[in-house]
Amino acid sequence: ATSKQDTVSFVASTSSPDRYGDIIDQKGWILENYKKNPVVLLNHDSNQLPIGKGNVHIRNDQLVINVQFDQEDERAREVERKAKAGFMNAVSVGFRPLESKSRSELPEDNKYYGKRGMYYSKSELLEVSIVTIPANGEATMLEQKFYNAMKEELVEEVKSIIKENMFVGKHILSVSEEDDRYIVEFAKMPSEESSMDEEEERAMDKEEEEKEM
Repeated sequence: ATSKQDTVSFVASTSSPDRYGDIIDQKGWILENYKKNPVVLLNHDSNQLPIGKGNVHIRNDQLVINVQFDQEDERAREVERKAKAGFMNAVSVGFRPLESKSRSELPEDNKYYGKRGMYYSKSELLEVSIVTIPANGEATMLEQKFYNAMKEELVEEVKSIIKENMFVGKHILSVSEEDDRYIVEFAKMPSEESSMDEEEERAMDKEEEEKEM
């Protein structure tokens, strides 16, 4: 059995227009044949051996794939390393259109209507590739998206706790995270700036007095 740690998860397809204006309806995916031959390629190169296998499913109106890289294949391990390190974090689908029409032929009140590109209402998934440049900008590594969302929520929670307690009214400049702590930077309040100026002036006066003595 493959554990979650052995796979890398990606959003393989969404219903957003790609660089060519094409849209794939995520409700129209035919996945049965892919599940029988779940190949993961590099840059859609079917002349090369697969670098892994994929487990696909639809979640939140997106095609999600959990990729298990072939650990016996040096090229596959290198792609996995680059993906986990953030040097490659995008995927792209290879598919066979089963039902399609120009987006301009759709009714104008259809959410998929557009002046350019095709609308694929039914598609058979053939392969999924790790790619250097994806056609669909949203087809990227899933963990990073989840991590970013979680971090944003955490920062908001920290800000909320701080505001509700001892630092009411202060403007938070940033919240940064280290291994064992959160570092919060606040903007100085006008009263603090003036009191700081007064302290600095007193210190300078004292220095002058000592010099004169």
